[in-house]
Amino acid sequence: MTSLAQRNPQAFGILVTLCGVMIFVPDALIMRLIGGDMLALAFWRGVISGSIFLLLNQIFAPRSMPAKGEWFDRKGLLIIALNAGGVLSWCSAMQHTSAANALLVLAIAPFLAAILSFFLLKERIDRVTALAIALVFTGVLVLASGSLGQGRLLGDGFALMNAITIAAYYVTLRTTGRRNMLPHLALGSILGGLLAVPFADFELVTTTQALLIFLSGAIILPGAAGLLMLGPRYLPAPEVSMITLLEVILGPLLVWAVIGENPGQMTLIGGAIIVITVALHALRRLTQTESPA
Repeated sequence: MTSLAQRNPQAFGILVTLCGVMIFVPDALIMRLIGGDMLALAFWRGVISGSIFLLLNQIFAPRSMPAKGEWFDRKGLLIIALNAGGVLSWCSAMQHTSAANALLVLAIAPFLAAILSFFLLKERIDRVTALAIALVFTGVLVLASGSLGQGRLLGDGFALMNAITIAAYYVTLRTTGRRNMLPHLALGSILGGLLAVPFADFELVTTTQALLIFLSGAIILPGAAGLLMLGPRYLPAPEVSMITLLEVILGPLLVWAVIGENPGQMTLIGGAIIVITVALHALRRLTQTESPA
């Protein structure tokens, strides 16, 4: 793997990003198969995945652990808080809306990051990106209109909150340079799990559920997150966005095929608007990135 990264960095970036996405694709299905209260699941996922992150970082890169004053400085606390919010909002979304809605709304995170960058980092938004932002939010409105009267609107709101926290996480990471923020990501996961406890409805789980919880928290989340943090170091952001679209498309289809969770017509229409817009925008940006100066 190291030799591939040196010989062909782009191929290595594509490989690790694709692997990260494919590991994450069944996550929504695993959550549905576990069932029960999603905030109880948030506790287990957050604590297990956060502990695995810290353990792996300590084993494989102990020198990259934060210095004494870096654990809880401003940027460290912000990453911890944002990831904790992401843990809570994602599981809350899965509790109150369909997997398709939760995943499709998640696809707008890069555009929310562009808006936050405009206000916080003073980065310019060009006209095409502004049009894309308008289109993806139109897709979200169409998707949400299908949730009216079906009790899903609250879940769609949590999905939007999750996309906002992820966008803010992206923007914050851009200000941290090469500093290793994985330990802060781990603490945020653990904190999110602990914050879910007062609102969770814990029940006895079967052996199968326990194995699926372990699969979700100890393998899927750390494996996917680790690879998806590595990929963007070797690829332009638009290409990463293109690959991660597979998760948005394949995740809901897998849930639909296995357990028959029909996303509904309006979700399909709104989702198509979001996916096509993100794909076309990423293709345009990728073409610009590869064009000679």
